[in-house]
Amino acid sequence: MNILGINFAYFPKFKLIWAGIITLKFFTDNQVLAIELNKSTLQTIDLKEICPIENSIPKRSFETFKYKAYICLGDSHNSLGYYVRVTKSDNVKITLPITQRNGETYLAKSREITHVASPYELLINKSGRIINRERVINAVSANGQPLTSTCPQGENILIEAVTRNFIIYICGSDQPGSYVGVTRMGNERVILPLQLKPSGATEKQKYLAVKGNTRFLLTRDKLQIVEGNKVIIKEKILQWQ
Repeated sequence: MNILGINFAYFPKFKLIWAGIITLKFFTDNQVLAIELNKSTLQTIDLKEICPIENSIPKRSFETFKYKAYICLGDSHNSLGYYVRVTKSDNVKITLPITQRNGETYLAKSREITHVASPYELLINKSGRIINRERVINAVSANGQPLTSTCPQGENILIEAVTRNFIIYICGSDQPGSYVGVTRMGNERVILPLQLKPSGATEKQKYLAVKGNTRFLLTRDKLQIVEGNKVIIKEKILQWQ
């Protein structure tokens, strides 16, 4: 379904202060060392030990602030493959069979819990309710190539808005310049220059992008996609960052 393409730091005091500085430096240095060791541990994980199939490496790798997640090859028990998530703080790992795939979106279920992974987000859904969501900050294929680039070259994410079915990014450098819309299932994407954007900090945020006869209107409250004079998509903003 092509929604977005739409056809869509006295002497005794000095000694005390100096001792305090040495003590602080000791703890600071050790804290930095601990952080660096943790980074080293994460960076030297053998990818061949990630997947359940011996000597295989992940075909997809996703990273968020808290997690590293992997999509592994399937086998005779589960042809769709396996979802593996590792907690970056303590290397706790879970492995689940993938139950559904839609483009680069992967679903893995364990009883009432569903894990959803895509190049844009990792979700944990419990009984139909999202209980955790994290933006993906790095997504690569097995050969190390990026799976996607969210914003046009030279631009950064200024705003991220999430609705039930879409993720919308307002990208730019000093000022907003582009509208990027992504379907949460399947990750179809549209990138358009902004036609309308706020001109002052106190003005209500409203962004408009146009593709042919289709208008994409984003506000703090909702997303509307209008084709001609007809509103074909209208969704509430669930998250605004």
